[in-house]
Amino acid sequence: MHIVQVDIDNFKSFSRKTKIPFYEGFTVISGPNGSGKSNIIDSILFVLSLSSARSLRAEKLTDLINNISGKHTAEVTLTFSDETKIRRRIKRTPSGYYSYYYLNERLCTQTDVLAYLSKYGIKPHGYNVVMQGDVTRIMEMSDLDRRRMIDEIAGVAEFDSKKEQALTELEQVRARIEREELLLADLAARIEELKEAREGAVKYQKLQTELDYFRAARQVAQLRDLERELSTIALAKTDQETELVRINESVSLEMHERSCRMEDVKDIDRQISEKSGPEYIKLLADLEAERGNIRVADQTISRLKKEKDANLSSMNDIFIDMKRFENSLADKNKESRQLQIDRANLAMEHEAQKKILDQVQVLMDKKSKDSEGAQTELISLMGQIEDQKAERSTILSERDGIIERSRIRAQESERMKRLQTQLLEERAEKQGEIASLERELSEKQKEKSVFDKQIGEADRSMMSCRRSLEPIRGEIQQLTQKMMRLEAQQQVSAESNRAISAVLEMNGVSGTIARLGKVPSEYTTALNIAAGGRLHNVVVDTDQTASDAIRYLKEERLGRVTFLPLNKIKPPAPLPPVAGSGVVDYAINLVEFDEQYRNAFSLVFGQTVVVETLEAGRRLMGRFRMVTLDGELLEKAGAMTGGSIRKDIHGFGAAVDKESAVIGAKLSALRAEEADLTAAESRNKAVADGLRSEKSEIDAAVTKLELTIAEANRRLDAIADEELSLNESLSGLEHDAKEVSAKVAELEVRQDALTDQITVMNDRISEIRKVLDESEFTLLTEKLQKARREADDVKRRLDTKEADLLDVNRDRQYFKKRLDERTADKDALAAKNAKLDEEISACNQQIENAKSAIAALEEKQKSFTGELEVLRNERAALQAKVDESQARLLSLNSEIERCRVQISALDEKAASVSSEIEEIRGTVTDEVECTLSMDEIEEGMATTERAIRKLGAVNMLAIEQYDEAVTKSAERTARKDVLSREREALLERIESFAKMKFEAFMEAYLAINANFQDIFARLTMGSGHLVLDSPEDPFLGGMTFEVRPRDKEVHRLNMMSGGEKSLTTLSFIFAIQRYMPAPFYAFDEVDMSLDGANVERISQMVREMCSSSQFVIVSLRKPMIEAADRIMGVTIRPDKSTLVTGVKTNV
Repeated sequence: MHIVQVDIDNFKSFSRKTKIPFYEGFTVISGPNGSGKSNIIDSILFVLSLSSARSLRAEKLTDLINNISGKHTAEVTLTFSDETKIRRRIKRTPSGYYSYYYLNERLCTQTDVLAYLSKYGIKPHGYNVVMQGDVTRIMEMSDLDRRRMIDEIAGVAEFDSKKEQALTELEQVRARIEREELLLADLAARIEELKEAREGAVKYQKLQTELDYFRAARQVAQLRDLERELSTIALAKTDQETELVRINESVSLEMHERSCRMEDVKDIDRQISEKSGPEYIKLLADLEAERGNIRVADQTISRLKKEKDANLSSMNDIFIDMKRFENSLADKNKESRQLQIDRANLAMEHEAQKKILDQVQVLMDKKSKDSEGAQTELISLMGQIEDQKAERSTILSERDGIIERSRIRAQESERMKRLQTQLLEERAEKQGEIASLERELSEKQKEKSVFDKQIGEADRSMMSCRRSLEPIRGEIQQLTQKMMRLEAQQQVSAESNRAISAVLEMNGVSGTIARLGKVPSEYTTALNIAAGGRLHNVVVDTDQTASDAIRYLKEERLGRVTFLPLNKIKPPAPLPPVAGSGVVDYAINLVEFDEQYRNAFSLVFGQTVVVETLEAGRRLMGRFRMVTLDGELLEKAGAMTGGSIRKDIHGFGAAVDKESAVIGAKLSALRAEEADLTAAESRNKAVADGLRSEKSEIDAAVTKLELTIAEANRRLDAIADEELSLNESLSGLEHDAKEVSAKVAELEVRQDALTDQITVMNDRISEIRKVLDESEFTLLTEKLQKARREADDVKRRLDTKEADLLDVNRDRQYFKKRLDERTADKDALAAKNAKLDEEISACNQQIENAKSAIAALEEKQKSFTGELEVLRNERAALQAKVDESQARLLSLNSEIERCRVQISALDEKAASVSSEIEEIRGTVTDEVECTLSMDEIEEGMATTERAIRKLGAVNMLAIEQYDEAVTKSAERTARKDVLSREREALLERIESFAKMKFEAFMEAYLAINANFQDIFARLTMGSGHLVLDSPEDPFLGGMTFEVRPRDKEVHRLNMMSGGEKSLTTLSFIFAIQRYMPAPFYAFDEVDMSLDGANVERISQMVREMCSSSQFVIVSLRKPMIEAADRIMGVTIRPDKSTLVTGVKTNV
């Protein structure tokens, strides 16, 4: 077997997962210093658990996790040639770390791994893996530590362990011998005690006979007392029956009164339902409708006031416009007068220019005879141009007037559009408001439906709770009666002893054995008989408490009680195992009690065994004290007690307690359920009333929403009318705007045509002037043209003045018209405000009318509410009386049940007393004559018991116990002899272990010494051997080397040079490896202190040894590298992690 692969992941310098193959033979791992080549060997040690974290050059195990990768785990997997895989994984956590081992991918422990490796000779102390410091450690260790290496290899520790184990057994045997001797001494003392007990037994029997007589006499006296008690019980039963008749009569009267009151409650419920029905709802609806009318009227008044304020604001604007128009009209009148003056001046200037033009024309006529045609055409063209320019000026004036009027219409259109936008916004707002109100109305109607459903569900739930309460209350009554019967039974069966009752309330008193224990019903009879009179023994904490109680009983003359002080009762001896057909268990194991009372119950029951039948007890008779399930008692000494059993034995009563506990738990659950249902009924009623109140509010809200929606719809209709009127006005303005646009376009076409004609005429005039080129004529022409231009200029200015005057007059007419229109608008708004004042007055009157109606309705509502409140109060009072009556009925029923229980208990007591009388009569013999009173009998019994107590504890079986003690003494003596012989055998074994330890050590030492001599001679050409400081007893001293290198003297290790020490130590390691061969070896730079020649010798030895084992060596030395079968290269990455570059085979 050899290593075939090592997988390293995040271990030390290997930050990345690396798979390293290994082969048989000799492999050298080489690389620069710090590259992590030694970490490969560390990984092998780590995964095979052959070294600790400190030996792996780490302070703690988590330091082996690589810090570069950022991961918190490290893992190494090693695969052997037989496909066995060993994997180890460590994980760092905030609180420490975890380490896991896996063998063939199955989770295992470190011990499992080491056990597997030891089968192949791979052990932690086997030196098949040698690290850098191991050679130095062996060189520098003391001779004693070096000898201990041989101890470890020889397995000396195993013999030391066996010796320690034998010494431990020897000590145990010695302790057992001492214990047997102590027990024998105790038995001897016991035998002496039993001799004295025999003498008291006879005297005890005599006193016991007297005590039996007094007991028989006491039965006779008890018979007399019981007969008197039976008479008293009969009288008490008569009284209870009389009381029962009286209570039944009270129940009948109370039930009749409750029925009447319940009928009254139903009648009031019917009246409340009628009062809060449709008439009341209609009243609330009318009330809310009138309140809605007030709100609508208030909203209308608010709207009308806003509209009036808007009209007043508009009138202010109109007044401002009128003032502006009046001012403008005055300005235009003034401007018109000035233009008329300017026009008259220009007309006179025009006449003067016409005269000048006529004079020039006369001169032209004289000179234009030869060129009459051209001159005529020129003058005609010039006249036409002037005419067309005048026409074009007229067109421009007309177009400007049309544009100004269009601008005024556009302003009016913008105002209307703004008003139209305001109406659209108001309509959208109203529509949104209506939609919101309709959604709210829908939600309210849905809420109303939900409330109707919830009110129905609440009423159904309330009725369901009432129906569910009736059977629960009946069951509670039944269970209460049953509980009373059980309590009466317990009361009848309770402890009646005056003395016990007197001390139970004292401090430190826990109770009687019967009260402190609980027993399954099937074992009650057996355990009551087994405990006998000790059932009434009282458990106390200390003997001082018992002493105080006894003194109190004596002073008050209350009687006698047996006390069990817990601080003085000795713990019982362990119970021997008991088994067999018909055996149930020890009696104490069948009783349930608090653990602090175990010693008291052990004293009461001792080693009593419960058996099923008398036959089963007879088979075990003489071995145990036994009691059968039917109550037969079998004493260990042979006495047997049996027969009929009294039914009123006052002992353990677990069955009744358990049944009482079950009934009590069920009663608690039913009462809790009753309380829950009652609360649920009240809650559902309150919910229904609250829901009806909320439903009334929703009805009022629905009415209010409907009125608000109607008012909003009326406003929408008004908005629609206003929008229609605005649309008609806008349509007219748009139509006028279209006509104006067409007119302006027509004028512009005419203006363009005139401009083109004037251009053509100017061109023709230029041509004519070229023909008429005479200077005089030209001068006349120019003079004519100048006169014509001046005349035209005057004419143009005159026309302009005419046009301006026309525009001013037109503006005067426009402003006068606008002034008239705004005056009409002002009058219309004033009339509208007067109408608004009338509407506001009407709304105020409507509010007053609604307030009057509301006052009347509220008075009516108060009447309704007062009547309902009176009815509700009356119902609550009647319901309280019904509940009180129900409570009294429950109390009376409880009294009835208590009487019945008392009667039943008295019957049972009478039956019990009768049965006891019959039983006592059956046991009283005619031979016993008793004329003594009960006090005299008790005094006699007390005197006899005192005499018995003076005797102390009397063992009636003293003879039998004496014989048993003698037999046990003989058995103990024989057991002691056996233990003495066992002690002698252990001493012999201890001596043999020392001899075997010496032989094992010498065997390993001699073999390793022989190997060392051979290997050292081959490596150094010299001689050497191992030397013990104490050959006779090697464990008293150490071990060193005594060598003689070639051509040198004999030296011990401490006298050698460093290289010689290293070579000697390596020879010692090779010797150990030859003695403990392993399938593989790993060396980590063990040749670093050797010179080249010695390295070569070491490599040759490894070469020879690798034929049978695998060698993996970390080395930087050339001889070692050259001798290897293959070389594994290791280098370091830029991130400081290790990289295996590859494996090269030496050829």
